[in-house]
Amino acid sequence: MNQANQFLGNNVMNPQPQQQWMAKPAGDPSGLAYLKPLESLFVNQVVVMSERMIFELVNHLVDDVFFYLVVTGIAAQAKYGVFNDQREQIYFAFEESDVCQRMCCPKTRRFDLHIVDSANQEIIRIKREFRCFAGCNWFACCEACSQEVVVESPPGTIIGYVSQECSFLRATYVLKNESGIPVLNIVGPACICDGPYACCCENKFTIYGTDGSTEIGAVHKKYRGFVAESLTSADAFTIRIPLDLDVRMKAVALGALFLIDFAHFSLPPNRNKNRQRRRRRR
Repeated sequence: MNQANQFLGNNVMNPQPQQQWMAKPAGDPSGLAYLKPLESLFVNQVVVMSERMIFELVNHLVDDVFFYLVVTGIAAQAKYGVFNDQREQIYFAFEESDVCQRMCCPKTRRFDLHIVDSANQEIIRIKREFRCFAGCNWFACCEACSQEVVVESPPGTIIGYVSQECSFLRATYVLKNESGIPVLNIVGPACICDGPYACCCENKFTIYGTDGSTEIGAVHKKYRGFVAESLTSADAFTIRIPLDLDVRMKAVALGALFLIDFAHFSLPPNRNKNRQRRRRRR
């Protein structure tokens, strides 16, 4: 229970209230300037509680709230901290989405992800429209079946896109610039693992350069421990990108990381367990 309390003890509005923020590089007023000197990022999703859960926390025992968190199976609006390799916070990201879509179609729901800096200024906005048939690699060549996000910085100015590509086995994404020209590709593992028993899985999504064959980076989904993976849908990721990559494409790569999380790792834990039970019965 002590481990559980640690996960529920996050500040609801700011997941890392005690974290030190990274100083903005001098000489560049752009909000993307934080990304220029970086070649790796750590993204940590936190356990968030809806207003009803907070009400439950005030009026009932912690055990009752914990039961409510585990049993409902309704994904909350996601929140993330984005850090450099020194664990200094760079950005704070929070989701805006519809509760019905989070309940009925959590992996394909429409969302706006707002990414702000320490001054609460929105630097990046990542948008995805709802597509009811999205998700299957085989049919991603059809627009209605393809996952896609639009990356804006500042909000209202498109700097790139991340689109799912048709493939036989591995999840494949293409990162495009503001003109829709492909720049990078991401190819996922043959088997994507999630849940408390995925400690031995390497959920590596490899980033390839313009030639489509040279590995220049990767997105890794990190295993957070048995308790966290069993009782929460909060995830942790690292992303490695070239230091000299254009900052706009670094922001698009960050958008790809969030799309990977929503598309492959966003099911609440109890729904993950139900899916695994159905597979075993077959």
